Amino acid sequence: MGVNSRMSQEFPELGIYTLPGRISDPKRTLEEVPLAERLGIGSVWPAERYDFKNVEVLCGAAAAITSQIKIATGLMNYPTHHPMELCSFGATMSHLSDNRFAMGFARGFDALYDIFGTKRANLQGLREISEVLRGLWSGGTFSGENSLGNFPYLYMSEAPKEAPPMLLGAMGPKALALAGRHYDGVLLHPCLTDKAIAESAEIVRGAAERAGRERDACKVWATLVIAADQSEEETLAIGPARLLTYIHMQNYGELLCKINDWDPVVLTKIRNHPLFEGGKSADQDFTRYETAEVTSLFPGHWMPESAALGSAGYCAKRINDQFDAGADGVLFHGSLPRQVEGLLEAYRAVRRVGYFDKHDPWFVPSPPGTGL
Repeated sequence: MGVNSRMSQEFPELGIYTLPGRISDPKRTLEEVPLAERLGIGSVWPAERYDFKNVEVLCGAAAAITSQIKIATGLMNYPTHHPMELCSFGATMSHLSDNRFAMGFARGFDALYDIFGTKRANLQGLREISEVLRGLWSGGTFSGENSLGNFPYLYMSEAPKEAPPMLLGAMGPKALALAGRHYDGVLLHPCLTDKAIAESAEIVRGAAERAGRERDACKVWATLVIAADQSEEETLAIGPARLLTYIHMQNYGELLCKINDWDPVVLTKIRNHPLFEGGKSADQDFTRYETAEVTSLFPGHWMPESAALGSAGYCAKRINDQFDAGADGVLFHGSLPRQVEGLLEAYRAVRRVGYFDKHDPWFVPSPPGTGL
């Protein structure tokens, strides 16, 4: 564990996405990240999109304009990055940020990889990329062919002083178990019910234990879609509109319903809505303010069970619900740093200070061979 492993921020157990949703002005991060640090939030999570959200640039910027807050990629798709690029990125960020960086991966979507002409991600690749990077960061080399590609010789001329921890965005039981065996942390999917969070955390921790690791070696972070004391229009845009982008996708929506024990019968009605004629996508073709007529079809229990929408006091309670369900940390999704100031005041009043004084929610890097 590095010299800066303990958080100096007031709320080490809380993180926040930067630049949520589709954006066209990445300069906003230069305001959002320092504000998140001033508010005492423990970590910022720049997301990856292949437009104006290049995660490597955003992480570098975050490191340059802060001194205490942790930084994590939330999340990257390994098939669109060469292993040596990821190796260099992790090592550079570790040094640049004084060991405040964690690298997060996700499986992503086959359709996108097919369009881009890259290999598809799979569970084997998610295991192998973590092992290859750990080996390179520890001064080792890699030669040969695996699911990532054929590499005559991968190496670093000098290993980083501190290797960054790695986390995996996971949703299904196989990916959750893989995270428990091989990764330092797992980021759960947004819009999970408390019961789904508890079941997911148990899968992760049980897999870690069976792999010979400490039960809590893989930290579990929940992703909470949150809108505290916002207008009705903004609340609809932050909450239901974000859930719509997930359930509108074929198979993806069915999986989310299965995990949450929701009836998927409504999915057909949502997907056949006239707004989506011509194959339009909820995520790519509409802003989050343009889909209210579709989200009105959601069953009334969906949002209360899977998000935090309402008063600051209510949302603060929902944060603690995530910890009660087994989360080590909670990542705010949908709201900007300037939209959570009142929430943090309310959360301060109910925060379990003694617990987090003794339990560091951040990720600890594991050595090569972890879980193998």
